Amino acid sequence: MSLIRLSFLLVLLSSFGGVAQASSDTFSGFEVTPLVGYRFGGDFEASKDDVSINPPVNIKLSEDVSYGLLLAWNVDSKRQGEFLINHNKSQFSQEIDSLFSNNNLSVTYAHIGGNVPISDGYVPFYVTGGLGLTHLAPEDSMLDDETRFSMNVGLAAKIPVTENLSFRFGGRVYATFFNSDSAIFCNDDACAISISSDLWIQSEVNAGITFTF
Repeated sequence: MSLIRLSFLLVLLSSFGGVAQASSDTFSGFEVTPLVGYRFGGDFEASKDDVSINPPVNIKLSEDVSYGLLLAWNVDSKRQGEFLINHNKSQFSQEIDSLFSNNNLSVTYAHIGGNVPISDGYVPFYVTGGLGLTHLAPEDSMLDDETRFSMNVGLAAKIPVTENLSFRFGGRVYATFFNSDSAIFCNDDACAISISSDLWIQSEVNAGITFTF
């Protein structure tokens, strides 16, 4: 199943879940927020199977702009459900080995979750979180894509501008689950990256305009 089809499926499931829990009055507060952000790193370790790398080299992803879309719906008078899809195109900080003819890597998160307010006032703050999938896609067509389970947790604030418009800003930490000592980005002969821990971490700050319907 492609990531796009999976994303649509998650949207449908989240919508059904929201309808089951929310009344017709609260569901009228459906929100759409286009997001622009800046994503920070994530380290990999170059494959130990490559004899040209001795000792193994720590490889970082470059920090770059990300783009996303956040859908939110009321569950009750305080809580909201959320569906987030967020995309970033990055580069490895250096050449890894002969497996890579192209150093670009796209990282996309598709998560379903929610938010809970932690403060009132003109600028309310929310704790946000979700579970879903991370899709890692090397631009080199010779290497396989990777899709893994992941989660996020973050903090967000919304500044109301009008009744149906507000400015949203915040930050999130993403954790992608791997088996320790597993390998990714493989072709028919070898794998370019090894993972030495169970979690791969990225962080992000973002902002957007929330439209309420």
